Amino acid sequence: MLAGFGMAHRLEELPLYPKIQEFWHAVTAILGRPGLRRDRDLYEQIEEANDSINANMREGFEQPTDAAFANFVFISKSSLAEVLARVDDAHKKKHITEEELQDIVRLGEPLGKMMGGFIKYLCESGFTDRGRHHVAPRPPKPTKPRRRRLRRRPGPIQE
Repeated sequence: MLAGFGMAHRLEELPLYPKIQEFWHAVTAILGRPGLRRDRDLYEQIEEANDSINANMREGFEQPTDAAFANFVFISKSSLAEVLARVDDAHKKKHITEEELQDIVRLGEPLGKMMGGFIKYLCESGFTDRGRHHVAPRPPKPTKPRRRRLRRRPGPIQE
């Protein structure tokens, strides 16, 4: 995904990140609808899942390994799926219009596919030091056990 560009040093450098921001803003806009605000539980579920997408991407980007980062992207992708499901519920309850639902779906479905591809890339890359940490946790080097010299006891003198 970043072939030819090198490793991103800031989350904002990832091609995926502007799409996350665009989705977040679109969802936040529908959260202002009066009908949705009155349905407190649904409103809070959408808001929390929407905020979780960006928060997990930020937290994951700070991880020292690509495998750890991939885990956080997976959580973000799950939060995206939750937002899409809850927005569909909001539409069924007539809190948002069909057009608003379709706008969110048009942004969310390709974003989910991009996240899936990014997870696959991170899992396959296998970097254990993402290069942004001066001291990345590494497993301790295996030490060779010291061989103890056996002292030979003088045996009986044989003539």
